Order: sequence, then C-alpha cells, then structure tokens
Amino acid sequence: MPTGTPYNALVLPYRIRVDDFGSTDFTPTPLLHLLSHTHTDHLNGLSARSFGYTVYCSKDAKEMLLRHEVYSERENREMDLRVQNVRTYAHLKMDPLVHSDGSKYYTGSRDLLKTLPLDHPTEIELSGNETVTLTLLDANHCPGAVMFLVEGSRGAVLHTGDFRAEPWFLESITRNPFLQPYLYARRNGRINMPLEAIYLDTACVLSSADVPTKASATKGLVEMLELFPESVYFFINSWTWGYEDVLKAIALAFQTEIHVDRYKHSIYQNVHDRYLQRITTLDASSTRFHACERFSRCQYVLVENERGLFTNATSATGKRVVYVNPVTMDIESWNTYLLQTKEQLRKGETINNILVPLSRHSPLPELKAFVSLFRPKRIVPNTLDPRLHGLDWACIDEMFSECLHPSSKMSSSVDIYNKHLTALADSVKKDCDVALKNLVGEGAEIVAAKWADDGKLEKKLEVLRSFLAPKGSSSLVDKLLGKHEPSEPEPKFKGRGKEPMRRNPSNGEDTDTDTDSEADYGRTAHFLFASQAGSEDKENSMWWDPSSQPDSQDILFRSGRRKCAWVVANETRFLDGERNVGAEERTRHKWTAHSK
Repeated sequence: MPTGTPYNALVLPYRIRVDDFGSTDFTPTPLLHLLSHTHTDHLNGLSARSFGYTVYCSKDAKEMLLRHEVYSERENREMDLRVQNVRTYAHLKMDPLVHSDGSKYYTGSRDLLKTLPLDHPTEIELSGNETVTLTLLDANHCPGAVMFLVEGSRGAVLHTGDFRAEPWFLESITRNPFLQPYLYARRNGRINMPLEAIYLDTACVLSSADVPTKASATKGLVEMLELFPESVYFFINSWTWGYEDVLKAIALAFQTEIHVDRYKHSIYQNVHDRYLQRITTLDASSTRFHACERFSRCQYVLVENERGLFTNATSATGKRVVYVNPVTMDIESWNTYLLQTKEQLRKGETINNILVPLSRHSPLPELKAFVSLFRPKRIVPNTLDPRLHGLDWACIDEMFSECLHPSSKMSSSVDIYNKHLTALADSVKKDCDVALKNLVGEGAEIVAAKWADDGKLEKKLEVLRSFLAPKGSSSLVDKLLGKHEPSEPEPKFKGRGKEPMRRNPSNGEDTDTDTDSEADYGRTAHFLFASQAGSEDKENSMWWDPSSQPDSQDILFRSGRRKCAWVVANETRFLDGERNVGAEERTRHKWTAHSK
C-alpha cells in the first residue's frame, strides 16, 4: 500500500503485511508478505537489493514486476544507450548459471516471488503453531491485481488492495463460493459468519458521486470515436496500468489492433489475458489507434507545438491527431458531455480532445454497497489523505456505520485544535485528481477543467462535513469552507476559481502510480497508528484486544469498543501533500494543469 498505510500495512490480527516491503523495524514483525498489484506506490522497499523475504502474488503480477522498467531506462534502451533492458526488480529472481554441459550452478540463485492461482485456497504456515488459508480473488483494478481473503484461527479478514466494485463485480461476489460463507445473513446461525475486518481501498472514499461503469464509459467513447472521419488518428493516453478496457473496447468496435510501445507490448504479451495479446501490435503503420509511450510517441501521432500554443493538430506524417484522456467524471456530467460532444461532431465541429470517465477505484456509494454485502465487524482504510490530518480516518466508522455487523457497537468523535487549521487551509487551495496531471494533448486541460471531477480537497471536506455534522464536530470543516461566523478570524475560501498548477520536473517514481506523496502518507500513518502497530511502544496491545490502551499523546482510538476519539496534545507538524506525477512528465516537461 502507499507508504503510511495504517498499522504498518499489517493485516491485523495476523502478522501479514500487504504492499509495503520497507523497514520491518517494528513489533510485531511480519511473518508473511503479500503483493496485490504492481502500481509503483504498492512496491515500497522491493527495489532494495537487501530485501530477502518471500512475497506471494498473482502470476500476472510476478510477470509485470520482473519486466518492470522505469521510463528513463526504457528511453535509453530505445536510443541504443543500453545494450539490454534494465529491469528494476530483476534481483528478486536470479536464475542458476547453466554450464556448457547442461549442469546448473545454484549458488546465488533465488526466486522470492511465489505465485498463487486465483480462487484456489492455499494453506500457508506463519509460524510453528499458526497457519492461515490464503485465497486470491480478482480485484477489477488492473492486470494482475487481486484481493486477499485470509482465514485462520483468529477469524477471517478480507484485504481488497486497490479495486473497483462495479455492479457486475458485486454480483460476482455473491456467487463466489469462497466469499459466500462471509456474506451477511439476517438470521444468526452456524453457517455464515462475519468477517473480522475488511481492509478497504479508500482512495476515493471521499467522492460521494456515482460514476459510470467501465462498460458505460467505453461504450460512450466508441460512439464518439465513430463520428470522426476515418482519416483521423487517435492517441490513447493509457498512462498507467488499468485502462486496458479502453483498448479492448476500441479494438472490438473497429476490429483493429492498437499500436503500443515495446515495454507495454512485453507486458501485455506475457499476462494471461489472451485478448490483450491479440489486440496489441508493434507495427505503428498498421492502425489509426495508438497507445505508445506518451512522451516518445511514434511519428503517426507525434504533434509538434510551441509551448502554450494549441493550433497544430497534425502529426509528423500529416495525420490529424485526436487525444483520448481518461478522467474522473460523475454519471450526470458524463451523460451531458457525451450528448453535447456527439452533437458537435455531427455538426462537423473540430474536436481534438476526447474524455473517457474510466475509474479504477470505487467512490463511496460503491464502497458502501460492497461492504453491505458482508457487514464486517470493522473497516480499516488502506489509504489516508495526509492533508486531512486524520479527519478522514475519524469519519470512516460513521461513513460505514449502517454497513457493519449489528454486533459492532461504535461511537466516533473528533476534536482538533486550531493549530492545524493553517495547514488544512493551505491544502484546500491545492490538489487535483492525479489523472488531470497526466493529461496529454494540446488543450486537453481546458476540456478536462470544464467536465472532469478535479478531485479538489474542498469537495472532500464537504463530504466529511456531512458525516461530522451529526456528531456536532463539523465546526472545523465549516471554518475551512468559509461557513463559520464572520467574527471568527480564520481565513475564508470562497468559490472554486480555476487555478493553474505548475509541475516542476524531479526524479523519482515511474508512471504507474496514482496516489499522493509517500512521505506525507508515512507521517500521517505514523501519527495515527504508530502505537497500534507497535512501532513506538512495543508493550501496546493490538486493536482487537478490548483492554488495549493506545497512546493518547497524539491520537486515542478505543478500537476494542469501536470508539474513536482524536486528542491532539503536542506540536507534531505535517507537510502539505502533493500528488505524484509520472517520471516521464517530471524528467521531460513542465506544463500547466487547470483545476477548478
């Protein structure tokens, strides 16, 4: 998980760690490591040559991880500055040396990535006296992404990793024989039992809007693309893993292959999805549809423009290029945008940027529908927004109060001192959806600013306020939103004016990440969860112990009784969060993204 996940990414009450492979200098130390998928923010620590633990994952995740290349090395390879591909995680699997006579020399060889098939329960020994049964389940997020069902003597826990719980996905859950024993039953009995906890993908928990299904989004996209002349070429900005549904929909509708770069091709040809293998090609001249390296596009979709000018839409080969950018958009906005754009195209108006609202994470309505299927005893967030300084965690119980098991008695309250108002107020003016920061195409920012959900923190605070208000704890949010009394001195923020956001290039992550700053996540989670996970006080009990007394110097969570009280009593400070941007953008470009 993104660095800073609650409880050091442990799936309590088991000593199992998911998607964080950094320092284990805390108590209790993990006995088992799991990898849900290969987005960069879930790989913390795996690039260290000193890492030496076995990691369980899906077969596709292993293939993608071992073939992973950062953009700078991909570019060096294409420019013949490297004689071979430099793979980031190749040290996790070292094959034995083979002598000329066929004998193998195993010294120094290893394979730390152990794959498990989906929907196949596997018994794994944690220690001499404890075993668990681990089942991998499809997560509907990106190739190789899985959820983990952990069953053992301390109860069953479901870790979603990153996932999208669309209606069809929920239907499949109810028919899955490995999850059916944990579906909520109105009658008490011995057949079904509640999950002890769901570790939930909360990346979009503060988005309360209904978003289009992937099928609806791709269907509408195809309808728009069909209205363009057949001479038009398209660049599909699939800047991270998870937008493969767009490629498949286009290939199906137009019965054509999609041109991809060498790196994408090597991944798609080695995952189990046979349709992806069939529809992708390295032959740029064979198709009008291209999803190649976005900052090293092939000549058919490479458009040269002076900075700040969007007049040229013709490629080096004389082809008109239209850009397809994935964004976040609610259903109402999508229906309006689709209707208006199709009408403009029918009238012959020139449109060079098309949006497709393909969401890879579930917003709050989908999350509540998913949790309601199980009604677990507890919800633990996989992701916290560091700029909210714990407000989102404090609201989680209230958000899902109607979705938990009847035996889960809880009462959440929040108290925060005004010293955090300045940091929160500064954060309100910043941030937008990471997809908007990865737009490609001349004028794409202008189109996205009009139609897409910008993911601004102000909107998240509005959602938080609706859950804090019943508890009488919404005054902080009121102040941040400018709804407090005029006599109070705190700054007011009015409107949603468009503010350009400039990105400066820096070195670091690759493109396949969609989360906030890892350092900020780390500070937030340490502040909120250090005592529960044992990294500060090794004598502290875990959250499942009703008699546990977590450290109240920073934050007090009475988890055993399902009570959450925030007490801030020191001078701990946080830095404002900043969205990650792909290494391609940071190493090659400075550009402006307009946000609401």
